Amino acid sequence: MSSSPTFSIATLHFDDAPSSPCALLIDTRIALHLPTPTRPSRTTPLTDNGTPLFFEIKSAGAHKGLGMFATRAIPTGALILVEHPAIITPANVHFPSSEARDEAYRALFDALPDHRSEELRTMTNCRPEDVTHEEGISRTNGTAVELGHPDEIEVEAREYGAVFLTINRSNHSCGPNAAHKWDLASFSSSLYALRPIAPGEEITMIYTDVTQPSTTRRAHLLSHYGFLCTCPFCTLPPTSQSASDAARFELREWRHTRPVYAGWATDLCRADSFVLDSHFAALELIRREGLEGMESAFVREVCLCYAVLGEEGEFREWAGRLEGLSEVRDPGMAKEVRGWLGDVKSVPKWGWRKKKRMQMTRKKKQHEEEEEEDPADYFSPLMF
Repeated sequence: MSSSPTFSIATLHFDDAPSSPCALLIDTRIALHLPTPTRPSRTTPLTDNGTPLFFEIKSAGAHKGLGMFATRAIPTGALILVEHPAIITPANVHFPSSEARDEAYRALFDALPDHRSEELRTMTNCRPEDVTHEEGISRTNGTAVELGHPDEIEVEAREYGAVFLTINRSNHSCGPNAAHKWDLASFSSSLYALRPIAPGEEITMIYTDVTQPSTTRRAHLLSHYGFLCTCPFCTLPPTSQSASDAARFELREWRHTRPVYAGWATDLCRADSFVLDSHFAALELIRREGLEGMESAFVREVCLCYAVLGEEGEFREWAGRLEGLSEVRDPGMAKEVRGWLGDVKSVPKWGWRKKKRMQMTRKKKQHEEEEEEDPADYFSPLMF
């Protein structure tokens, strides 16, 4: 059995943001595996005067505090913001006393420059009674991130949450229009649009599992974040709410219960539209429920379906869509798709079903022609 971990405070500095370091309360075993941060491959889009191009932070209304709002139209997949976290804390931490614990969280905040620690202390704290203000802020605003660690470290010791001074100003919606992607190498997260965002529209992300029923989502948000969700997907009439809950359950289970590309691609007993019809139905549910964060996997399989069918026009249309969805979320996928668009025949199994169908048609036609021949033609004529 492993001994109790020891925690220490570490600070990471970033060449691209020298005045915005990150302070970590971290297991000393994991601290040894922290990377030397590289520069992010992308930077926050800015206007000519150096302000963020796509958003502003302002009041989100009564009882909501601050929020993030679009200052201009933001297209699907567009990068909104790249940010280093202010602090990172463990999900599970043990100290010999509550006093030692309190002191550790205060020291964590104090390890930051004044301008960062002061802004950090203005963030929402939904746990004011049982922990210090600093720990309450850490636990209220922390979003899960992965850190490097040795394989032998127990699973529960690997869980960490990061607090971002700007990304965390994005409020929750059960039909979010944005998401962010953590990159360990640069120790940064990139916020990007999941669907088109209109000027003046609030930029939102998720704080809970949005495939759960509305009652479950609202209960979790109330207990963990201190608010009752009033987003459009939680305030539907009863009949519509039940239909929405059912649709979200269906989407959560879809890939476990519905046809997928891998099982269909070389199964000629299945119709060519078998997976496409299923995925189009899923994509319509995704659109209706505002869950565009789920669509990439379906769009990728639609691309592969059209590839194995050899339908170049449709393939290019959907591959272009997949490339846009993947630029920030999965740069490796975006690069692969660009390769496909440069040479469609490089896609695995390009045109396989089309070729097999043509072969089957030729064989069937040949067989039918053979059956139509006069049997007498197979024998020499009678001599008498």
